[in-house]
Amino acid sequence: MNYLLTLSYNGKNYNGWQVQPNLITVQGVLEDALKQVFKTDIKTFASGRTDTGVCAIGQTVNFFAEKKFKEYSLLGYLNTILPSDIRVLKVEYVNENFNARFSAKEKTYAYNFYLSRISNPYYDMFATRVGYKIDLGLFEKELKSLKGVHDFTSLSSVDTQTQNKVREIYDVSLVKNGDIYTVYFKGSGFLKNMIRIIMGTLIDISRGKIKENIIEIINKKNRQYGGKTLSATGLVLVSVKYC
Repeated sequence: MNYLLTLSYNGKNYNGWQVQPNLITVQGVLEDALKQVFKTDIKTFASGRTDTGVCAIGQTVNFFAEKKFKEYSLLGYLNTILPSDIRVLKVEYVNENFNARFSAKEKTYAYNFYLSRISNPYYDMFATRVGYKIDLGLFEKELKSLKGVHDFTSLSSVDTQTQNKVREIYDVSLVKNGDIYTVYFKGSGFLKNMIRIIMGTLIDISRGKIKENIIEIINKKNRQYGGKTLSATGLVLVSVKYC
């Protein structure tokens, strides 16, 4: 039986998604809960690995098990066992060939930030503070130029294990809600730290620290030309689409 879970979690208390020795991770906690329900070890496959501190409201995870539970029953069992900062939002049956990562057609991430010289403790729970004055018009112009197919070597972590760093960004947008700005990224997939580095580069361009535009930086295919990696606070995996 191939199950698909949709999860929401607060990543602040976890060392990322992926199981790591002697560290508390979302995958590790979820697999421990599944073991309690199914009475056997369960291996999960996520749509992607979120880093330490990154949150999700639409992470998808599949796993195989011999025992069949009704969807609402499994959802209830897991949410009773899991800590309050991890919740299963939905349980579905999927075909045997389905894989949460390789079957994905589109992923949407959001990055929240606010502009202030003084930190706001409430905002700091879910957004990154930018303490510089930036040109928001330039920020949005550079952001929109990211749409399309690019080699993101300059805007991803140097220790990214994936050899092919070409990705397609389907759409990007900047939305303001009160003091909070949210940037939405929709694409075929994203490399390690890619969105956080894109955000850091856009901020540096928009405050005049970096003089080149983001496409010129992309074309250099060298990480040293990109901006800093912004905090994981503010980054959220919003949704994953499969058709």
